[in-house]
Amino acid sequence: MSQKPTLYYALFSPPARACIITAKLIGLELELIAVDFSKKEHLSSEFLKLNPQHQIPVFVDTDGEVYVDSHAIICFMVAKYAKTDQLYSKDLKRRAHIDHRMHFESGVLFQVIKDIVARNIYGGEAEFNARSVELCHNAYASLEHFLEQGSFVVGQELSVADVSIHTTLITLDLLVPVDQEKYPQINAWLERMKQLLPDYKEINLKGAQALQQRILNCMAEHKAKLKN
Repeated sequence: MSQKPTLYYALFSPPARACIITAKLIGLELELIAVDFSKKEHLSSEFLKLNPQHQIPVFVDTDGEVYVDSHAIICFMVAKYAKTDQLYSKDLKRRAHIDHRMHFESGVLFQVIKDIVARNIYGGEAEFNARSVELCHNAYASLEHFLEQGSFVVGQELSVADVSIHTTLITLDLLVPVDQEKYPQINAWLERMKQLLPDYKEINLKGAQALQQRILNCMAEHKAKLKN
C-alpha cells in the first residue's frame, strides 16, 4: 500500500500532462515515475503488467488498483480526491457535456497528433501531409464553436475537459499554429488557460516542445534521406 497515488508518465505525452495538471489543480500529491520510451521501458514486462496496451499514463491508487486512459484517470482523481465537483460535475447535464468534450479530445483532436506522428515520425514523410492539416483545421473549427458558447469548453467554468483539450492543443499549436483571426475564441481561451493552469511553462509547454522537437527532427532526417 502506497501513501500517495503513483502516476507513470512521460512529459512529451499530452494525456500524461493532463493527469499531472489535474492533480495539481485539486491539491493531490502524486508519486511520479517517468517512463523512458527511448529505452523501451513501456514495453518492459513490469510495465505491461500494469497496462498491456503499453501506453501512458497509468495511475496506481493507494489501494493498488490500476487505472489507465487519461480521461478515466482525471475523472477518477476529481471524484475521489477533489474537495468540490467543479472540475467534473455531479450534475448529469453538465457532466454529459464534459464527457462529450473529452471524447472530442480523444477521438478528434488527439487523432491529429496520432496522424502526424504516424506520418512524420514513423512514415518517412518530410512535410506535414495535407490530410493532417485538414484534420487539424476541422478540429479547430469545432473547438471554436464550443468556445463561442462560453469562456471554457463547457460553459463558464473550468473543467477536466479544458485541461485535457489544452494539453493536446498547445502541442498542435506548435505544429499547425492556431490562426488568431480565424479562431479568436481559441486564442482567447489559450491565454486564459496560461493564467489558470499550474506550472504552465515547466510542465505543459516544456512537454509540448519536446514532442514538437522530436517530430521536427524526424522530418529533417526524412528530408535528408530523400535528398540522398
